[in-house]
Amino acid sequence: MKVSEKISTNHSPIVWWVSLVAGLGVTLMIVALGIGVGQSASGDNNSVGMLFAAGLVLFILGAVSWFAVVQPQKHFDDINKPAEDEHHGHASTETALTTTSEQHPEPVGHSH
Repeated sequence: MKVSEKISTNHSPIVWWVSLVAGLGVTLMIVALGIGVGQSASGDNNSVGMLFAAGLVLFILGAVSWFAVVQPQKHFDDINKPAEDEHHGHASTETALTTTSEQHPEPVGHSH
Protein backbone atom coordinates (compact mmCIF):
# COMPACT_ATOMS: atom_id res chain seq x y z
CA MET A 1 0.00 0.00 0.00
CA LYS A 2 1.45 3.33 -1.04
CA VAL A 3 0.71 6.38 1.09
CA SER A 4 0.98 9.62 -0.84
CA GLU A 5 -0.10 12.02 1.91
CA LYS A 6 2.66 13.78 3.81
CA ILE A 7 2.04 14.23 7.52
CA SER A 8 2.40 17.86 8.51
CA THR A 9 2.96 18.97 12.08
CA ASN A 10 2.78 22.70 11.24
CA HIS A 11 5.71 23.44 13.55
CA SER A 12 8.71 25.60 12.82
CA PRO A 13 12.16 24.00 12.52
CA ILE A 14 13.04 25.38 15.97
CA VAL A 15 10.80 22.69 17.50
CA TRP A 16 12.97 20.03 15.89
CA TRP A 17 16.17 21.62 17.21
CA VAL A 18 14.96 22.01 20.80
CA SER A 19 13.76 18.39 20.69
CA LEU A 20 17.25 17.35 19.61
CA VAL A 21 18.78 19.29 22.52
CA ALA A 22 16.46 17.54 25.00
CA GLY A 23 17.18 14.17 23.39
CA LEU A 24 20.92 14.77 23.57
CA GLY A 25 20.52 15.55 27.26
CA VAL A 26 18.70 12.27 27.88
CA THR A 27 21.36 10.41 25.88
CA LEU A 28 24.17 11.95 27.94
CA MET A 29 22.42 11.02 31.18
CA ILE A 30 21.99 7.41 30.02
CA VAL A 31 25.64 7.20 28.96
CA ALA A 32 26.76 8.67 32.30
CA LEU A 33 24.68 6.12 34.19
CA GLY A 34 26.07 3.31 32.04
CA ILE A 35 29.65 4.44 32.67
CA GLY A 36 28.93 4.81 36.39
CA VAL A 37 27.63 1.25 36.62
CA GLY A 38 30.64 -0.10 34.73
CA GLN A 39 33.24 1.70 36.86
CA SER A 40 34.70 0.26 39.99
CA ALA A 41 34.32 2.06 43.31
CA SER A 42 37.76 3.59 42.88
CA GLY A 43 36.88 5.18 39.52
CA ASP A 44 36.63 8.89 38.80
CA ASN A 45 33.07 9.60 39.92
CA ASN A 46 33.47 13.35 39.41
CA SER A 47 33.56 13.10 35.59
CA VAL A 48 30.53 10.80 35.56
CA GLY A 49 28.63 13.23 37.76
CA MET A 50 29.59 16.14 35.53
CA LEU A 51 28.46 14.23 32.41
CA PHE A 52 25.13 13.44 34.08
CA ALA A 53 24.73 17.07 35.19
CA ALA A 54 25.47 18.31 31.65
CA GLY A 55 22.84 15.93 30.30
CA LEU A 56 20.34 17.11 32.88
CA VAL A 57 20.98 20.76 31.99
CA LEU A 58 20.56 20.04 28.26
CA PHE A 59 17.35 18.12 28.90
CA ILE A 60 15.86 20.90 31.03
CA LEU A 61 16.96 23.55 28.51
CA GLY A 62 15.38 21.61 25.63
CA ALA A 63 12.15 20.86 27.52
CA VAL A 64 11.65 24.46 28.68
CA SER A 65 12.46 25.77 25.18
CA TRP A 66 10.02 23.32 23.62
CA PHE A 67 7.32 24.39 26.08
CA ALA A 68 7.98 28.07 25.27
CA VAL A 69 7.86 27.53 21.49
CA VAL A 70 4.96 25.06 21.17
CA GLN A 71 2.87 26.36 24.11
CA PRO A 72 0.83 23.17 24.56
CA GLN A 73 -1.28 24.80 27.29
CA LYS A 74 -2.91 26.94 24.59
CA HIS A 75 -3.57 24.07 22.16
CA PHE A 76 -5.34 21.35 24.09
CA ASP A 77 -8.22 19.17 22.98
CA ASP A 78 -11.69 19.81 24.32
CA ILE A 79 -13.29 16.39 24.75
CA ASN A 80 -16.76 17.95 24.66
CA LYS A 81 -16.25 19.24 21.11
CA PRO A 82 -16.14 16.73 18.22
CA ALA A 83 -12.89 16.58 16.30
CA GLU A 84 -12.74 17.89 12.76
CA ASP A 85 -12.89 15.21 10.09
CA GLU A 86 -9.38 15.21 8.62
CA HIS A 87 -9.70 11.90 6.80
CA HIS A 88 -10.59 12.75 3.24
CA GLY A 89 -12.62 10.19 1.37
CA HIS A 90 -14.23 8.67 4.44
CA ALA A 91 -17.88 9.17 5.27
CA SER A 92 -18.79 11.05 8.40
CA THR A 93 -20.31 9.20 11.36
CA GLU A 94 -23.86 10.30 10.52
CA THR A 95 -23.51 9.15 6.93
CA ALA A 96 -22.01 5.85 8.03
CA LEU A 97 -24.89 5.22 10.46
CA THR A 98 -27.48 6.08 7.83
CA THR A 99 -25.79 3.88 5.26
CA THR A 100 -25.55 0.99 7.72
CA SER A 101 -29.24 1.18 8.66
CA GLU A 102 -30.23 1.39 4.98
CA GLN A 103 -28.12 -1.63 4.08
CA HIS A 104 -29.51 -3.75 6.93
CA PRO A 105 -33.22 -3.00 7.34
CA GLU A 106 -35.05 -4.21 10.42
CA PRO A 107 -36.83 -7.53 10.01
CA VAL A 108 -40.59 -7.25 9.56
CA GLY A 109 -42.57 -7.90 12.70
CA HIS A 110 -39.94 -6.67 15.16
CA SER A 111 -40.48 -3.33 16.85
CA HIS A 112 -38.50 -1.47 19.46
